[in-house]
Amino acid sequence: MSASTKTALTVGSVVLAPLAFVIGLLVLFIAAVASGATGNEEESGRSAPGPADATPSSVPGIGPVVLSAYVKASDAVTTLRPKCLGMRWSVIAGIGKVESGHAAGRRVAANGDVTPRILGVPLNGSGAGGNTSVHSDTDNGTLDGDAVFDRAVGPMQFIPSTWQGPSGQDGNGDGIRDPHNIFDAAQATAFYLCGTGHNNLTDEAQLRKAVLRYNQSGTYATEVIGHVRAYDQLSRSGVGHGNSPGSPVFHDGSAGWPTSVRNPRSTAAAIAWARREAVSGGRNWYRACLAFVARTYGWSYSGVQYAVDHYWQMPAALRHDRDRRPPPGALMYWDTGQRAGHVALYLGGGKIASNDIRRKGYIDVVDAGDIESVWGATYLGWAPPYFPQGG
Repeated sequence: MSASTKTALTVGSVVLAPLAFVIGLLVLFIAAVASGATGNEEESGRSAPGPADATPSSVPGIGPVVLSAYVKASDAVTTLRPKCLGMRWSVIAGIGKVESGHAAGRRVAANGDVTPRILGVPLNGSGAGGNTSVHSDTDNGTLDGDAVFDRAVGPMQFIPSTWQGPSGQDGNGDGIRDPHNIFDAAQATAFYLCGTGHNNLTDEAQLRKAVLRYNQSGTYATEVIGHVRAYDQLSRSGVGHGNSPGSPVFHDGSAGWPTSVRNPRSTAAAIAWARREAVSGGRNWYRACLAFVARTYGWSYSGVQYAVDHYWQMPAALRHDRDRRPPPGALMYWDTGQRAGHVALYLGGGKIASNDIRRKGYIDVVDAGDIESVWGATYLGWAPPYFPQGG
């Protein structure tokens, strides 16, 4: 969370016939009213069923304990925030994805404790992490280890002052409200997103408003909602794994390059170069995706102007249209709705090195599905690193 926003009637079998008749009419009347009320609410967009009713047994990139926490938290909303409709695991997961990558790189115990702790930058107004306002310490360093300034804490990145208010929750029932526990933090996220009034998070305008309450950045809200859409798709299909068409999930393939594919750098060296650029590279790659993938393989230029043209100019035997099992080192292509399209380097394990997806001009290692879920792009397919016009 950004620093700028962190808060039956049963009847006996022996009755008189007239009475039974009257009761029957009464029951039918009540049922008709209830049905009509439901229909009116659905028409007004206030109680439409959520787009994601089934929970996948597993979701790539989300550990089983973390997924369990998201599901448990969404179920708790019925009691905690009865006026809030449409809460589902995917909404909480959208926040968790952006805030900490679902506690990526941390150990998540069965009870939900996340170690080592996830701490944000000191909220001293320096601009680091996007923070431009000063948040002096409010917890004596108890939650964030900093007795001078507050820091966002835990997998859902609450700041201490927000957590210590009504938003802090005990999601695993151990009697402790701990932002470093995924069950507690996930439940707090659901609680905070719902607010206190009537909401229906199946309506995207209301969902966006809720996310903006969590973080007032429009870019942040767009990114979160993109992930929510992608997770909703998994729920619709009931699949948390696999390679179904339209799924943003990718797995490693094993196809090798044909002998016609020759580059100054090997596949392993290209992947290593791309990873180094993501860690220490500068802002050199704004709208330069094709130039970037060419450079990873040691070329100074690709010889083609646009990424989509590079894909469609490939010999048909090299194109793998809509195939979601690219080998590590493959080039992956998307139609973004713009003339140029997009290309990224597949690193393996469902990850790509891509420019502009997190930071304009920089390279970041992200889930390959992010190009679809965040940008709304259409996946075209993959091809080997073939640069016949490169130089």
